Amino acid sequence: MLAANYDITIDRAAEYSFVLTIQNQLGVAIDLDPPDADPYTFYADIRETGTKKEVVSFTATIIDNGNNGQVAFNLTEANTLLLKPSTAYEYDIFMRRAGVMERLIFGSVTVRANITKGAPVDPIS
Repeated sequence: MLAANYDITIDRAAEYSFVLTIQNQLGVAIDLDPPDADPYTFYADIRETGTKKEVVSFTATIIDNGNNGQVAFNLTEANTLLLKPSTAYEYDIFMRRAGVMERLIFGSVTVRANITKGAPVDPIS
């Protein structure tokens, strides 16, 4: 199956999260807690577009024991502070089970600068 393209926008200096529902070809949520001992694992990071240098990785958490096929992906405030509004980024998400790696989603990342006092501001941005 081909990965879906979905571009995201992240506010710098704020937490960022989203939930992805993994479905089969019929649109039915996949049980991410299979009865056998081979669990699903997820990998997701943000890289600079030109150099492919990894900047930050998402934390992936399977929701409700995986029964509804949902996985939450999160970046902390400290993570988003590593992103510069003037830099082009891209991300993708991979899922692995039983030795098979599948790319689920990819896209560009737009970072919006923070301006409020109290939130860390990068003078280079």
